[in-house]
Amino acid sequence: MPRLLTLLVLLTGCVHVSKTVLMDRSGSPVPKDSVYVYLANDTIPNSCERVAILHASGEQDWTDEGDMIDELRSEAGKLGANALHILTMEDASTGEQVVAALLDTEADRDAEALALWCPGQS
Repeated sequence: MPRLLTLLVLLTGCVHVSKTVLMDRSGSPVPKDSVYVYLANDTIPNSCERVAILHASGEQDWTDEGDMIDELRSEAGKLGANALHILTMEDASTGEQVVAALLDTEADRDAEALALWCPGQS
């Protein structure tokens, strides 16, 4: 049974996304691959509207930045956003890693992002 549980965890991914919805566009979902990604220093078009604030976290040993972005894009698309503005993406600090090792827990990688609706963006 423990092997089955481990396999299920690996297959379902290790990134959790929490959200605060600002504008309900969930009736018009967008495919993940159609959600454009803006990085922290990119200029966002003035026509874009905020759909949600997203926070992602994943175990640092089991995820990378690509996993985090994929999960954020997926969640943004479900909410009807066609763009994602990554605000921060951080690995666990050295102190957090030491505490996690002492307590035999996992250190988390965290990301903050805005899900956006940008009219005319394809």
